[in-house]
Amino acid sequence: MYSSKPQKKYLFPLRRQLILCITLLIFSVLIIVYINVQSLSTLRPPVMHFDTVGNNISCHYVDENDALPSAEDKNFIPRPNSIFFHETSCRGGLNSRQVCAIESASRAHPRRQVFVMFSAPVSEAVYQRSPIAKLRRFANIKMARVHISDYARNTPLEALVASAPFNRSKWQVEHTSDILRYLTLYKWGGVYLDTDMLVVKSLTPLGHNWVAKESNDLVNAAVIAISMDHLGRKLAEALINEVGTTYRPDIWIHNGPGAITRVLHKMCETPHPSEWSSNTCQGLEVYSPEYFYPIHYEQNDDYFKAGDLKNVENAYTHHLWNKLTYDKKIEKDSPYAKMAQKYCPTIYEMYGAHFGS
Repeated sequence: MYSSKPQKKYLFPLRRQLILCITLLIFSVLIIVYINVQSLSTLRPPVMHFDTVGNNISCHYVDENDALPSAEDKNFIPRPNSIFFHETSCRGGLNSRQVCAIESASRAHPRRQVFVMFSAPVSEAVYQRSPIAKLRRFANIKMARVHISDYARNTPLEALVASAPFNRSKWQVEHTSDILRYLTLYKWGGVYLDTDMLVVKSLTPLGHNWVAKESNDLVNAAVIAISMDHLGRKLAEALINEVGTTYRPDIWIHNGPGAITRVLHKMCETPHPSEWSSNTCQGLEVYSPEYFYPIHYEQNDDYFKAGDLKNVENAYTHHLWNKLTYDKKIEKDSPYAKMAQKYCPTIYEMYGAHFGS
């Protein structure tokens, strides 16, 4: 019979070696995880284009894989002077131009809340990495998820959102944005901005209730300010009722610029848009194109080619007309590149040569 004593002589060294190997393995895994987590906020973001997300809005009705707080939660109560952006595509994230616009609004208004409202789920991975992670470093930028059916509940647009015409729109992403901007201003007041509006000057001195013309005869809806005072409530209710009763799924601008232009035709004392002002529109200020749309969409190349812009000294924002320009190359010495370096430096530096692509 063999004795067990010689076997024990070698058992303990082997056990110590095994424990040491396991400890080293666990330590290595922890180091790798730590490095990956630390590098999430510096990863180069994926390039996303407007032409890759399509017209599908089925994601608006999906609740899974969502890291954002709900805009329908009882604790979601924006301040009355907040600034709102709506992202209504199904990309589930933001591209460089969008985050640049949001950063520029945040920097111009450090004492105001800036809300980015997503209609699609934003996954935890996207939420924790660039470029959204960069925006989250700004103390006044908040993000929330909009569930449109719940968001419209108990408002004049509840029936429209549930209707067949709304869901048959030829431009579902854009028409959803039209609905939500008016609905948000109706619910909370504040300022709405499109995600292709670069802010170059604080909007605060402009007052509480104002709109802006894109051209001499058309008010655009890419930037609107509506307060919670009597005039603001009158305008907000007029806009909600207008889009709720005249919604068209087959006309591009009917529910956005068309709706607000029609409301002003009813509110203002004169039928001529060139004469619209606070004196003729019950106190509502109507700014001329030079303040928010200084470069007409037909001259949009001026933003992307090397050179300087002329006669833009009065501009508070620049509309980049992304539906027309999303695939245009941004030349290094172009006005947009130079403005991005100045007004959204964090995002511009992060993207580098890939900014705008």
